Amino acid sequence: MVFQYVMRRLLLAVPMLLGAMSIVFFAMRVLPGDPCMALMGEQATRDALQDCVRDLGLERPVVVQYGEFLWKSVRLDFGQSFRQHYRVTDYILRMFPYTFTLVLTSMVIALAIGLPTGIVSALKRRNPLIDYSVRLIALLGLSMPVFWFGILLLILFSLHWDLFPLIGGGDMTTVLDMLTSGECVTSPEDFLAAVVDVLHHLVLPAFTLGITLAATVSRLSRSAMLEVISQDYIRTARAKGLSERLVIYKHALRNMTIPLLTIIGVFMAVAMTGTVLTETVFTRPGLGKMLVDAIGARDYPLAQGAITVFTMMIMGVNLLVDILYAACDPRIVYS
Repeated sequence: MVFQYVMRRLLLAVPMLLGAMSIVFFAMRVLPGDPCMALMGEQATRDALQDCVRDLGLERPVVVQYGEFLWKSVRLDFGQSFRQHYRVTDYILRMFPYTFTLVLTSMVIALAIGLPTGIVSALKRRNPLIDYSVRLIALLGLSMPVFWFGILLLILFSLHWDLFPLIGGGDMTTVLDMLTSGECVTSPEDFLAAVVDVLHHLVLPAFTLGITLAATVSRLSRSAMLEVISQDYIRTARAKGLSERLVIYKHALRNMTIPLLTIIGVFMAVAMTGTVLTETVFTRPGLGKMLVDAIGARDYPLAQGAITVFTMMIMGVNLLVDILYAACDPRIVYS
């Protein structure tokens, strides 16, 4: 049953992915600006621009370019970058670990802060001091833009106190190479130094994204807990004389698993988009920074590849969350 459900979801994901890829393909060509002009500058001659258009294959009809883009994308081949002439797929694979570690770390921070505060706010809803304070802090977090908070942290901790790096993401490539080659065992000191360097560069971006998203997690977890504790089985457990601690830990929190999975799914989607601003503010390597640079340079293959990967990641997370629903709640059966 689960296998059939996954296959159906994958089939339904095909038109969604095709739609996203089509939108980004045509949107890049509608945007003002010319790739050759961005590549060669305003001083380029007309002949040079025509040669550039021909070299990049942009003189062909848009329908032909679109068909080639779809055919290559099926094989995960997004072409070559206009500016750097490297394979887009290779560059995405090199940038993906930076974005993945940023999203994962920010998710841990957001859940560690947002979940307890949201649950406490729901359980202490009759205490105005606690409930209103938590809701006010969450509202401030929702109102605080990622780029503003990131710039503020850079000014304080990088420029003023010089505690964290101003730009960069550490040498993630060295860490991965040492892991795959086994040098992490033969040269543990060098490996540890590389990991510390990566974590040192990760602190501020992850904290920025995690804190801003913790407000969303707090509000969602508060609503989920309020819904759970209003159910009949909670009232029945209290009527049996069970202690409030037992009611909360044994019944309420266990039945909050499904809403929690929903929160994680929503968080992952929001965090993916949040990496664009976070990586740009901190000049950190990653898919988000790569996307911004590609759009600014009118690098069609790079932008198309980045957005396609973002879409695939979000769809994959949503599918995984739906599968985990049945694993966590036996009442859910996929037929």
